[in-house]
Amino acid sequence: MTTMSSTGAPVAVDAKMPADWRGLWRVLLAVVAPIPGVALAISNFVAPGALAGSAEETLAAVTDNQGAAQLSTAFTMVFLVFLVPSGVAMLMAMRRVAPRAATIVVGFITLGFCTGVTNPRVLDVALIAAREDINPVAAATIMSQLDVLPTTVIAIVPFAMTITLGRIALGVVLWRTRIAPRWMAVAMLLAGPVEWGLGAVIGNAGPALAYLLTAIGFASASWALLHMSNGEFDLPPLAEDRS
Repeated sequence: MTTMSSTGAPVAVDAKMPADWRGLWRVLLAVVAPIPGVALAISNFVAPGALAGSAEETLAAVTDNQGAAQLSTAFTMVFLVFLVPSGVAMLMAMRRVAPRAATIVVGFITLGFCTGVTNPRVLDVALIAAREDINPVAAATIMSQLDVLPTTVIAIVPFAMTITLGRIALGVVLWRTRIAPRWMAVAMLLAGPVEWGLGAVIGNAGPALAYLLTAIGFASASWALLHMSNGEFDLPPLAEDRS
């Protein structure tokens, strides 16, 4: 900054610039980007019983393997905690090269996953029923009714669109923008077909593999963020820290 001397001539004055946190934000977002996909892959893989099984089957499987149910729930929590930051990471990685696609596709995918996780987790109900020795018939009835609640039925629509069309759309955008190696875009493109095509054949390993592929796709954001400069990531801080 400058000020005026007694003679009216400008004199440079050193101003202490605030700390530049852009590098930290950029690296943290890069680390966070693939975490939800990895967490949900593990959650699906260790979940006892078939993910698409009936309430009675799920209750029996959880009763016999409560430790696996607890582990599945723990990794689902990790998915929930890092879901929105992961979407922000992808938005920040794509916003300059494809602002419209980033807003529409990544925004919808993040919203779709958020609506999906508002659905009650019947696995948790089964775990509580097993711990508290609740009547199996009553517990299975509650689990079945949770699936047909109006809020559940409504919320499942954007979630279903996200894990099918949404992931394919994001894969196409990643392929076209080349923010990362194209094999990462291919992983995202394959996630939906793998989940629906292999789920009936290899059980819970199908959705687990699909979300691992989703994590690889979101790692495209990690690649892009780690290979860009702070100037490409965001504007520098203002000279005056107003916090």
